[in-house]
Formats: sequence, structure tokens, C-alpha cells
Amino acid sequence: MKQKLVDVEERRTPEEIGTFLMEIGRKLKEDGRFDLVHGGESYDIAPTGEVELEVQYKTKGEKHKFELEIQWKPGSEGGVKIE
Repeated sequence: MKQKLVDVEERRTPEEIGTFLMEIGRKLKEDGRFDLVHGGESYDIAPTGEVELEVQYKTKGEKHKFELEIQWKPGSEGGVKIE
């Protein structure tokens, strides 16, 4: 069952978008997670196991669209490891 928790489209400058993406990247690199806050709700985004990154760039006439998608299933670490 799909559940859409946040669906937001808003206008920002390229610099603001860059800062937003850099903050996500910094948090993922340092902590392996980040909190997404919207409408008074906070969502813990913590990719684990096999993480898939999808990048798309499309054009349609004068319109350009660039999308990043990160997808994972918790507990899908797989493989053999020694601890």
C-alpha cells in the first residue's frame, strides 16, 4: 500500500535549491539520515541496506525537468559479513 506523506512543489532560487540539496547530502554523509519537516510534521529519512539512486533529466519544448529519487527497503542489507 502506497502512502504519500509529503508532496510539495514550491519555487526557490537555484542557490536555495543548492543549499537544500547540500544539507541533505551533508546529513546523509555525516549521520546516515535527516529529518524532513513539513506542515508541523517531522519525518525521519534514514536509508539503509541497498539504496538505489535514480537520476532523470527530461525536456519538453521549453520546459526542463531534473529529478533525483532515492529508494530503499529497510532490512535489505543482504550479503555476508563478519562482525
